[in-house]
Amino acid sequence: MELYINRNWTERHANAYIAEAIAWSEEGNHATIFAQGITAEEADAKLEGALRELNLIPEAPIKDGGGSKEGRSG
Repeated sequence: MELYINRNWTERHANAYIAEAIAWSEEGNHATIFAQGITAEEADAKLEGALRELNLIPEAPIKDGGGSKEGRSG
């Protein structure tokens, strides 16, 4: 399966913004997933959250405020 997400696809419709992602399978099937928000950033964030819930994109990295702690001891 291939997943296409493009922030340029976020468009204003009436009083809301719509973010879109398209998934294609090897068998030729496809699905379009939309999310709506008051701003383009909100629509994009909702779409990314939905795609994470569906396990179509990896979880967002956890920010610890001080950089990565990998490889550190103590």
